[in-house]
Amino acid sequence: MNHKTFLSDLVASLPEVKGAFLFAPQTGILAKQFDDSTSHFNSLAIGEKLTSIAAIASDSCDLTKIEVTFDAMILSGRLLPEQGWLFLIHAPELSGGMIKMALQMALNNSLQESDTPETEDEPPVEAMAAEAPSIVTLVEEAKKTVDPQALMAPGAPLAKPLNGLQEELANFIGPAATPVFQDVLTTWGQEYTPSLDTLKHLVPLVANEIDDTEDKKTFLNAIKDLIPQE
Repeated sequence: MNHKTFLSDLVASLPEVKGAFLFAPQTGILAKQFDDSTSHFNSLAIGEKLTSIAAIASDSCDLTKIEVTFDAMILSGRLLPEQGWLFLIHAPELSGGMIKMALQMALNNSLQESDTPETEDEPPVEAMAAEAPSIVTLVEEAKKTVDPQALMAPGAPLAKPLNGLQEELANFIGPAATPVFQDVLTTWGQEYTPSLDTLKHLVPLVANEIDDTEDKKTFLNAIKDLIPQE
């Protein structure tokens, strides 16, 4: 795996990301990329501190994600099997679903490059680029496919049930309901065509964001009137 290429592809596909680095506890920084607003971050110190916390926490649970909020930005970490930790510094509006999708694309692209044997008759880079869309193009197309704000805007066909679901979720998880619900809404919209008929598939995704079993039951009872019954 070419760490620099992987990180470059990932950051290019997510304009909300202001900085990123790959860290392995045994070897340190594998690759990093920062813009002017995040160039002062000590990636090595951050990587060492957060992976140390993750290692301690892993004694009681299988921890593969870390998220910290600071200065109106989010520092999120994800454990990549056999690669180490990926840390992203990004704006709060970047959803986990978009990170997951862009991450998978970048990993696939990097693995394909690693598995492709070198030959003397390789086609020109321009020809290869013309044959397949770039990661940036694919991610941008996906972003256009699902627009949570448009789905929830006043007058939209699904505005009433969607806003009702978000408000009810807020009764159980507080202010975090807005970004969490929009993230879930994006995931749902990428798998199903948003409509009254497919709302039934959104409900369990939203309910899964409530940890307490009794609270989850209360939530499901409270939103019954919002969802068309079969």
